[in-house]
Amino acid sequence: MSETASSKDRELLDRIQSGDREALVSIYKGHYSMIRSYVIKNQGRDEDAEDLLQDALIVLWQKVQQGNFVLSSKLSTYIMAICKNLWLKRLGKLQRMDGEDKILPHLHICADNFSEASDFKHLQKALDEIGDTCRQLLMLFYFDGHDMEQIARKMDFANADTAKAKKYQCFKKLENLIKSRFSKSDFIS
Repeated sequence: MSETASSKDRELLDRIQSGDREALVSIYKGHYSMIRSYVIKNQGRDEDAEDLLQDALIVLWQKVQQGNFVLSSKLSTYIMAICKNLWLKRLGKLQRMDGEDKILPHLHICADNFSEASDFKHLQKALDEIGDTCRQLLMLFYFDGHDMEQIARKMDFANADTAKAKKYQCFKKLENLIKSRFSKSDFIS
């Protein structure tokens, strides 16, 4: 028996087509536990699941906005397929890094004592180069401990989801900059 899109799935796609971003929030909330379960079982963390689902929703948004998108399965099946493909690509990239750890995987955990660390100067230099908005957002989240709602209000974002998406983009920008300029040995005292 083949799966087909339900009327609810088609309604959500119609809402996305008309520009209703709340439809994406609904899809995110409805599919997060499924994606989280998959990612955790496959060497990931909660944060990875959040990022992966956001990336999948961007793909869905772009496909639907093209105007000729036809959903031939359940929406959950389609989202899971996107997430699996993205996750497998990400795992492949991680394996190709030759064992290098991610430089800043738990920045928020050590933020309280980070200014005393020898690698703070590397981070500070990179933060100065990623732009004022990104620097401010990352500082508010990782160093000042603000949640997404507070950041959205402080920085005049539409909502917490917008702040979260921007935080992800800024973190990736910072991470890529640091990886391009420094090696793991620069962060070991």
